[in-house]
Formats: sequence, C-alpha cells, structure tokens
Amino acid sequence: MRHPLCKTIVSAALLAAFALPAPNAQAINFGGLFGSPVDAELAAQVPPNKREAMNKADYELACANQDLELAKLKEELADKQDDLANLNTKLAKSQSRAAEIALDIAKMEAIIGSNLGNAEDNDKILKDLKTDRAKNEAERSEYKSKIGQSTLFVRDWTQRVAVKEKSVAEFKARRNSGATAAASTASAVETAKAVEEPTVITNPEPEAAPEAAPATPESDLNN
Repeated sequence: MRHPLCKTIVSAALLAAFALPAPNAQAINFGGLFGSPVDAELAAQVPPNKREAMNKADYELACANQDLELAKLKEELADKQDDLANLNTKLAKSQSRAAEIALDIAKMEAIIGSNLGNAEDNDKILKDLKTDRAKNEAERSEYKSKIGQSTLFVRDWTQRVAVKEKSVAEFKARRNSGATAAASTASAVETAKAVEEPTVITNPEPEAAPEAAPATPESDLNN
C-alpha cells in the first residue's frame, strides 16, 4: 500500500524540481508571444533624426496588415464562390436526374398505351417514377433557392473585396506620398541651412611687388 504513495510523492517532487528555474538560467521572455517586447515609452523617446528606420518598418507593418485584411476577405469570397459552385453542380445533377425520370415516364406511358407487359407492374413502375419526379422537383427547387441566396453572398463579398482593394491602394499611396513629402521637407531644410550658412572662401592676398634693388656704385657710374 505504501508503494503507490511513494511513487506519487516522488513524481510530485520531480515535477516541482523541473518547474523551478536553474540557478544560472535566464528568465524566459514571453513578450514575443503576447506582443512586442519593445518598451513603447522608450521607443517614443527616440529623436526624430534617428527614427528613419523605425518609420520605414512601421509603414511596412501597416501595409502588411492591410494586405492581411484583404487576403482574409478574398479567402472568405473564395469560400462563398466554392459553395455556389457546389450548389450549381448539385442542381445540374438533379436536373440530369429529372431528365432521366422524364424519359422513363415517357417510356412507361408509351408501353402502357401500347398494352404491352403486365398492366399491374407497369402501373406500379409508373407510380414510383412519378413519386421520384415529385421528390426531384422539390430537390431542384431547394437548390435553386440556395443558389439564389449564395449568389447574393458572392456578390456582397465581391463588393467588399473591391472596396478593400481600393482602400488598401489609397492607404499605400497616401503613406507613400507622406513619406515623399517628409523626404522633400528634410531636403528643403538642408538646402535652407546651406543658404543660411554660405561657404566662405578666403582668397590669399596678392603678393607684394618686389622691392627695387638698392643702387650700387656701378649703376651710378653708368648714369
């Protein structure tokens, strides 16, 4: 009786030991599992002149999220279109079966009208065929009703996708124009700084004319 209890105690102790972190083990960071591990407050304090890479990555993320939303809408539209295609296939099969039943009824009526075969069997077969025809008509009516509703769904989701595609295109164009405007503004600021602080070119002073050589006795004698 003691062995099961001992095993239970040992198992609990082992589980507790595995659950405890190792002395030198680093703490597991679960930030990536539940969101960005980056401190938003610290990121907000980054100066504007060091935010270029951040702004570009933020723009790419926003575009990716827009594309994801559009992809989900397209997936939903594809599902609706698939449902509609399946219903159309079922209706086509039902209509093919209706044509077969109509042919069999026409054959049986011709047989009965020609007084061929066993009259009792012929009547039973014709009765069963007419029952099948009634069921088939109800089935085709149901398919047509579902197809009408599914067609409206496809039309609605097609419109949603079209609207979202336009919205995504406008979003990207707006963000691109904003980035271009920011770059132009930065360029203009640099140009303005260059104008306000013109480069000063210092020209060297012209060399002084060489001094006349002092008169020598020989020159005085020549004069």
